[in-house]
Amino acid sequence: MSTTGIRALRVRRFMLCSLGILGGIASWAVMETLLQLQSGFPGFILFSIVQGMVLGGILGASFGSAEGIFLHEKNRLISGIITGVLSGIIGGALGFVLGQAALFLLGTYFFTSYGNFQTFALPLSRTIGWIILGMFVGMSPGFHSRSAKKISVGLLGGVLGGLTGGLVLEYSHYFIHEIILARFVGLLLLGFFIGLFYSFLEKSLSPGVIRVLNGALKGKEFIINQRRLKVGSSPRNDIILSGYDDVEEHHATITIMKGQVFLEKNSQKTLLLVNEDPETKTQLKYEDVIRIGSARFFYKPR
Repeated sequence: MSTTGIRALRVRRFMLCSLGILGGIASWAVMETLLQLQSGFPGFILFSIVQGMVLGGILGASFGSAEGIFLHEKNRLISGIITGVLSGIIGGALGFVLGQAALFLLGTYFFTSYGNFQTFALPLSRTIGWIILGMFVGMSPGFHSRSAKKISVGLLGGVLGGLTGGLVLEYSHYFIHEIILARFVGLLLLGFFIGLFYSFLEKSLSPGVIRVLNGALKGKEFIINQRRLKVGSSPRNDIILSGYDDVEEHHATITIMKGQVFLEKNSQKTLLLVNEDPETKTQLKYEDVIRIGSARFFYKPR
């Protein structure tokens, strides 16, 4: 891959990790506030569910905003945040409920001493909750784009991030004796690991990328990370070519079929060129140069 392409992917990875860190910091601030209000709740179970919903919503909003930020699209940003909040709320509530159920099972059947309860049962059951929360947070971009492939990437990335970050969060007090600071570091790393694993899996499970060669988006890389990508000038597309001449609202579609990548124009009226040859539908190959209106792309398989 070219230096420009590597740089673009690193920027995307950096932004995903940064969004995770920001979500973790915001979650920590809210968590500390909730802990101050815990005595006002009628029961610990309700408090745990509310806590999970709030933390999941914040982290979900962070990751849901990713595509809108990458594409510089306000509408995509807002709708992504809403989807992320809803997904995170569901994951947070479900995660903390299942975490409490796991605590009951682990505490009842596997660990008999107080030391084992504190060292194993309590942190491991909570980690299960963080895994469920991370899973729903990671899937939020896929829910937003209605892409099964992105959902699967987010699910796996969220599970790995939730597991790693959750273990760090639950055991951080062994290394950081100030409990507030331990929670801060733990939540920060939880968000970071979800973003990190998501970004690595997104790239490794993608069949390829296309890089813009000219115009306002020159150097920008689009990872082919869902089964169908719509290309055109309309904000409703997955790849939005605003500012380019002769690009229709819905100009072309990129499709993954059996691991192969195909490009097809959306109507007979539109012009689609691959290596300067007009095409209706074609399988993309290494170093194909695509022209859609005045926009030119370079295709690079994984």
